[in-house]
Amino acid sequence: MMNTNFSKVRTTISVVSFLIGITGIIFVIILDKTYWQTYIFAEGWPNFSSDYLIRSGVIFISVFITLWSLIGKNKPTFLLSKNNKTSLIPFSIFSTLCFSIIFICLFIYASETFSALSLEDGLIEWASALLLFGSCIVMATSFLKTRNVTRLSKTIWFSLGFLSLAFFVLAMEEISWFQRQLEIESPELFNSNWQGEMNLHNFATDKVENLYYFGSFFLLVILPFIRWLLPFITNNNYLKIFIPRPFIGVIGSIACAYNFDMWNIIFTQITFFGSVIVLFAYAVFSSNKNERYLFIFTILLIIITQALFLMNSSKFDRLWEVTEYKEFFIPLAFFIYTLDSFSYINHTYLPKKS
Repeated sequence: MMNTNFSKVRTTISVVSFLIGITGIIFVIILDKTYWQTYIFAEGWPNFSSDYLIRSGVIFISVFITLWSLIGKNKPTFLLSKNNKTSLIPFSIFSTLCFSIIFICLFIYASETFSALSLEDGLIEWASALLLFGSCIVMATSFLKTRNVTRLSKTIWFSLGFLSLAFFVLAMEEISWFQRQLEIESPELFNSNWQGEMNLHNFATDKVENLYYFGSFFLLVILPFIRWLLPFITNNNYLKIFIPRPFIGVIGSIACAYNFDMWNIIFTQITFFGSVIVLFAYAVFSSNKNERYLFIFTILLIIITQALFLMNSSKFDRLWEVTEYKEFFIPLAFFIYTLDSFSYINHTYLPKKS
């Protein structure tokens, strides 16, 4: 009876903590509208006034309480490479970390190159689009290969097709549907578009941009975190395919450190602090010493990366150019996620070649 009562108390504490964390975030949003009277998606120079530093502290504490409450009374062990049969996990994490280190070195020691790479139709933008096209192709391949697999539910099959289409649209939006390359004039319908280009997201740039960044954080960092906490996900055929494995959370967290002109936005700070807290949880509960070192290194890299951007504003030619690098790391994480999903489908559902 005592153990049952203690369990109920712990559960109650977790629920109350979660509600307190969410309340803190809502409180900051209310203050943004009433006290600071700022547009919720307002971009510009990062604000380091005492009020805004306290605001960041409240956001951090609220996010920490919210995420830690999800762990609850359990003390789950964490093993990144559990049941890993391929080299995808170590290779993809190592590659992503290397990309981030290279970009930071360019920013500090060759800022002109850092800026040039992020120009429209530059290397970073095309790499982002190609990674999204790659994600589309991988999902489309899974969709086509499994069309006659009776063991696979139609829900899974249609979801693969939907994701393939979604990645295709994202890729085409990234390059404005090849408008500049084909020298197509924008129809009058697109005159109210922020850039006057043939894309949909610039009709509501601020909202769509923040939705994309925050949605990617949820899909690539929070969902892998939840998959670790809820073992039933791994035992569900549908969720096991589409909810990213925890190692994707490590890769997805890197994009959350590439902020400058959007730093003041509450959702940007939630993604940054949230990624650090998720990695910290992985480190605390890791059962592998080397993996724990990896998480600590990634946490330090994320914090240092964000700090360098915020402290070196003079190195930016354009305030928003760092977001082009964010938009590289998000598709990179999506591409690795699709490869991991394809690998599982191929191994589990497709007939083996004799």
